[in-house]
Amino acid sequence: MKKILILIILLLSSTCAFADSVNIKTQVDKPKITIGERITYEIILEYDKAVEIEPVRLGENLGEFEIKDYHIQEPAKTKDNRLISRYTYIITTFTTGDFTIPVVKLKYKDVDGKEKEISSEELKITVESVKPKPSNKDDIRPLKGPAEIKGRFPIGLVIILVLLFISAAAVFIYLRNKKKIKEKPVIPQRPPEEFAREALKALLEMKLVEKGFIKEYYIRLSDILRTYIEGRYRIFALDRTTWELYQEMRSKKIERMHVDKINDFLEDCDLVKFAKYIPNSKEIEEVYKRAEEIIEITKSEAQNPKHEMVRLRSPSFEPS
Repeated sequence: MKKILILIILLLSSTCAFADSVNIKTQVDKPKITIGERITYEIILEYDKAVEIEPVRLGENLGEFEIKDYHIQEPAKTKDNRLISRYTYIITTFTTGDFTIPVVKLKYKDVDGKEKEISSEELKITVESVKPKPSNKDDIRPLKGPAEIKGRFPIGLVIILVLLFISAAAVFIYLRNKKKIKEKPVIPQRPPEEFAREALKALLEMKLVEKGFIKEYYIRLSDILRTYIEGRYRIFALDRTTWELYQEMRSKKIERMHVDKINDFLEDCDLVKFAKYIPNSKEIEEVYKRAEEIIEITKSEAQNPKHEMVRLRSPSFEPS
């Protein structure tokens, strides 16, 4: 009788443990760090095989922390014939205080095709300043008094500069109003891959990477590919999240291999755009080649004439 009761209790506890088709857990290896110290932040997902999960995107959900490196493991099977995925991020911050990594919200479709959402718990992290060494006690000295400026203020020079500025502005406005606006010639429609290749070439000529505008470079790359997708498949791409675009492309019966390549490319761009991830030189070089590859392998796919193209635009970006 006791054995039967024990068996029933084990069955009930097992059922309760896996009542949810998706479980999410977040954790850090250190709850307290010093400024600039790196910590490991993990997102662990356990789910049924039949569940369709939205790709994990941290986006702007790290608060004061920024990503220095990340690693995504391939899904592995558990003893209960479920899948487990682990996302590992190396993060840090250069601000002191008590911070909270907000909850991670994950959307998914259960076995019945119903859309659901699950959230993780918040994580509290304390960031302290580096304690000074005993030898550094005398490194703070009193401030010096304000420096005295000798001589009179050149008010006449200021007046001359103001007059020159007003004169230059008047000449500029006059010339601009005098210029006649010429009617732009009608440009015949060209294949979207031609626009995309020209935009990629123009991106290299901007030399954003050499100037240190890494994030702006990835924003531009992402916009070029999204504009190409609009022209190629006749679907909205610029104003949608990567997850929404992925679902739309799946619903249009586009070749799965192409959809996965596009989704992986845009997710890597999102890490730099939103999650403060800093790619190395090899990753920067490869992401450009991946954009060229996507355009090349998808250029032969026929555009869908049933869907009217609302816009075909070429994104512009001027680094600040």
